[in-house]
Amino acid sequence: MGLAASQARFLGITARKSNIEYEGQQVNQQRTALAEEVNSLYNKLIALEVPIAPDTTKFYETDYSYEITNTTDSDGTYLIKNYYENDDGTYTITTQRTYPRIAAVGKKVDSSQYKITNEGGKYYLTIDGDEENKIELAEASDSEYIKGLINTKYPGSITDDKLYSYKDPTGKSYYIDASVVEGANKPVPEGEEPQVSNFSIYNTTEEQATETRVFEDAEFTFDANNRISNIYLPGLDASSEVNATRIHDDEGYQAALRDYTMSKEEYDKAVADLNAQTESLQQEDKVLELRLNQVDTEQQALQTELDAVKAILDKNIEKTFNTFS
Repeated sequence: MGLAASQARFLGITARKSNIEYEGQQVNQQRTALAEEVNSLYNKLIALEVPIAPDTTKFYETDYSYEITNTTDSDGTYLIKNYYENDDGTYTITTQRTYPRIAAVGKKVDSSQYKITNEGGKYYLTIDGDEENKIELAEASDSEYIKGLINTKYPGSITDDKLYSYKDPTGKSYYIDASVVEGANKPVPEGEEPQVSNFSIYNTTEEQATETRVFEDAEFTFDANNRISNIYLPGLDASSEVNATRIHDDEGYQAALRDYTMSKEEYDKAVADLNAQTESLQQEDKVLELRLNQVDTEQQALQTELDAVKAILDKNIEKTFNTFS
């Protein structure tokens, strides 16, 4: 190979080697960019808030209740809703009391079922047309008490000061406003029966009532587990054992569990998306790594060839200069 040819080959290999080295630099830059993207995805992954399943123990609370008997108007079962300690060591408590009480129950009727008539100055009630079993109505001896119950449950229902009453076959008493009963005493045309078109009949029943009360000087006794075991109320001069019941807030737990499930699904999806992106970048990096290996192999081959051509070129130069020595 002549000097000119060797020189041309040397320049060509050098140019190719420079191009390969530049391509290698570009591949390395791309791999660095991919590494930064992977690192960014990793930072996003570790920044995700990992959902924590609800702790069942946090959905229990202790309810305290006690019972008071033999008082004038405070008998019943009390549930302690909340309490706090006073400066003198006593406690102010808010309670909810349930107790039985007598209440009025009303039923609206009409003359097609219940008919009131005045016969010889006496009032009678006929039910469902049963004329053979008319019920005589009499003034109620407990009108004031029953009227109070009725107007408490149905304000303004009783307009008269007295009530008429009757008993059913079981002995249960029923009450009708006097204005309704005595309205049947009005003069009517001959041949027509006096009657009231619509009215209410009342009776009484026992029901559970609820009342919120506050005691400002309650005295507590605590057991070894720091739970209230006994209560004394100076104002009522009443002492009672306190029952502690552990209640699980199932509704609250289920709501927390639903929130956790939704959060976990969102978290799992976010992790899966980040992992998929990371895997895609890693695949790109593998392709670039293979290309970089190819470039390195080619660069080594070119370097070897460049060394060989350089050696030939050096010999040609030496021969050329030796000719003129």
